[in-house]
Amino acid sequence: MNCYSCDAAPVNVCKRCARPYCDDHGNAQYCADCLKPASALPSFNLYRGSLLVMLVGTALAVVLIVRPPGETKGAAPVIVGRSSPTATASSGTPQPTVPAETPQATASAQGGATTTAEGTTPVSGTPSPQATAGAGATPAATQSPFIEYVVQPGDSVASIAQAHLSPGDNIVAFQNAIINLNGLSGSNPVLHPGQKLLLPRPTP
Repeated sequence: MNCYSCDAAPVNVCKRCARPYCDDHGNAQYCADCLKPASALPSFNLYRGSLLVMLVGTALAVVLIVRPPGETKGAAPVIVGRSSPTATASSGTPQPTVPAETPQATASAQGGATTTAEGTTPVSGTPSPQATAGAGATPAATQSPFIEYVVQPGDSVASIAQAHLSPGDNIVAFQNAIINLNGLSGSNPVLHPGQKLLLPRPTP
């Protein structure tokens, strides 16, 4: 066995290419050809494989951009959460879906509650106050906290307050309330016959 580059006896084997070489064509580990800078470059097959991978990746990216995943051809898009199931008959023909109806409770004259949806059973219960009041009943009007008084000849704030004072109330405070409600003069309130005054409603 001779050196790969000359006829001299080999003294070592290259750790990279496994070729025998002498002292003139290598060092302690590699032969002279493996020590050249050109041998450190990747091989042609590596370049070709890298280029092929780049081309495949580019083509896949173009396909995903033109047609994103989930896109359908000519079919209506499916909206999650808004699609309703379609009933299918035994023949395979899709049947229209009938929306479900919510039963509405109505009060009956006998005090029970009935539902308007078909196929439901009457439910017994206590009727509401509005149902028991009758069809022609109207809610009671809110009572005003004031009463209207027409001044008579000879009336004064004190006499009016005395006539409408509730038992246990303070007459001075009641007079001041009449004066303030009607914008009268506090020192000398003047009243005229026919004048309308607002009085606090007496407490029962």
